[in-house]
Amino acid sequence: MNQKRRYEVKGKCPQCACGSIYHLTFEEIEAKTIDKENMELSCPECGQVHREQVKTACPEYAKECHL
Repeated sequence: MNQKRRYEVKGKCPQCACGSIYHLTFEEIEAKTIDKENMELSCPECGQVHREQVKTACPEYAKECHL
């Protein structure tokens, strides 16, 4: 069984203040990263796409990737 490691990514929507936790693989985080410092997340409540700093949203991933 091929299990990929998942990182915990936390975000907070600026529109509805919904806090959400995602469990994403390295590849999923890379796909959501728009530059080295920010990533785009979609709020599960209102659907708004917002930006979060990678270091804040997922410190474990940032540390492993030396961000």
